Amino acid sequence: MTTNGEADVHWPSPAPSSPPGPSGSGVFAASEDPAGSIAPVRVGRQGIYDADRQLVAYELLFRNHGRASAELAEGSEQDHATSQVISATFGDFGVEQIAGDRLLFINLTRGFFTGELPIPCSPSQVVLELLENVDVDEAVMAGLHRLRAQGYRIAVDDFIGEEHRLPAVALADYVKIDVEAAGDDFEAVLALARAHNPTATIVVERIEDDALFARCLAAGAQLFQGYGLQRPVTLEAVSLTPSQLVCLRLVRALTGADAPLREIEDLVASDPALSLRVLKTVSSAAFGTKTGITSLRQAIVLLGRQQLCSWVVLMLLGGVTSVDTEALTMVLTRAAACARLAAGHADEAYTVGLLSGVATVLGMRDAELVETTGVAHSVRAALVERTGPAGKALRAVLAYEEDEPFVITDAGHAVYEVSRAYLAALSGAMVTVSSVLDHP
Repeated sequence: MTTNGEADVHWPSPAPSSPPGPSGSGVFAASEDPAGSIAPVRVGRQGIYDADRQLVAYELLFRNHGRASAELAEGSEQDHATSQVISATFGDFGVEQIAGDRLLFINLTRGFFTGELPIPCSPSQVVLELLENVDVDEAVMAGLHRLRAQGYRIAVDDFIGEEHRLPAVALADYVKIDVEAAGDDFEAVLALARAHNPTATIVVERIEDDALFARCLAAGAQLFQGYGLQRPVTLEAVSLTPSQLVCLRLVRALTGADAPLREIEDLVASDPALSLRVLKTVSSAAFGTKTGITSLRQAIVLLGRQQLCSWVVLMLLGGVTSVDTEALTMVLTRAAACARLAAGHADEAYTVGLLSGVATVLGMRDAELVETTGVAHSVRAALVERTGPAGKALRAVLAYEEDEPFVITDAGHAVYEVSRAYLAALSGAMVTVSSVLDHP
């Protein structure tokens, strides 16, 4: 369902200043184009209500930054929009921030139902909407059966009685009827849907006022959506965007002849934006990680190669950008330096340094960022309170960047030790960034 009116909710914006670097080093000068790896992310959301007008679900809507209308062209632009919605919802905002524990209805184009495009999100909290312009042929029906077998809920969107869509209606968990388009035939359309699928939940779209709500309720509708209940809200945040080159190399590795896990880890770790999305995805309730994630390596293993590949393909389709080399070098250096200083806790320390660097680039407080990632308490404490081996390493690295030798000593590290670790990390980060840029 497309909508045109909306309210805006803005999430944290990046700070205007550039990331700090070691005093006098000149290594991390302000980038001429800091927007190269930071971009606004927008997702529309509209509530779906029950007969008592209680909020029970949301529909997610595409919102193109800078475009007034939500209408989309056909084909590839719709695929692109759908990919952006899924990627932003599950990788940038986090499901819990957008919807809590409520269901999410997501419009999908043909390729997602036929299997040509991946659906990387778990079936636990999503309802997949079959758009009205998707032909219900054998390939689509086969895809619907496959997705139902995998546990996904299916909704037929904007049904107004079309005969060729009845096989999909018979299989659906939800049938959404556009009451405005159905007009005087609304009751007949609802009866037709009921005749072909008595157990499906009927959702009525475009409820504009109380009278229309009462009419649809009397006809037997169970869920309701429209301006009369809630106008769409646009959620906006800032996000690091993954590098297209890293994503392409990762897809090749994941679909090649059994690339070793270390190669996969190195590629993910080389892109802070991709790393952050992996951490957020795995920390969602769908993965059941009750104790939290302690490292990027653990998150990659839990996510698995197939789902990681699906995410990367989706990000490529939804749009990724080139790298801001200054910011990327700073983040990778900080992460690697922390890992070197906390050798017995290297994976955790790398993750702590990575999150700290990302927070700096986005202009967010560490505590603000960590709330969106669902990491373990030890990682949270290291990042926010600077406790434990990883936290002390981060404190020392940040003090080195700010040229504060007494703070380094207070953190339990010798200045020469931190200097050596940092310079080695910087050398490795520069090699990594160069590799990303030189190998498409």
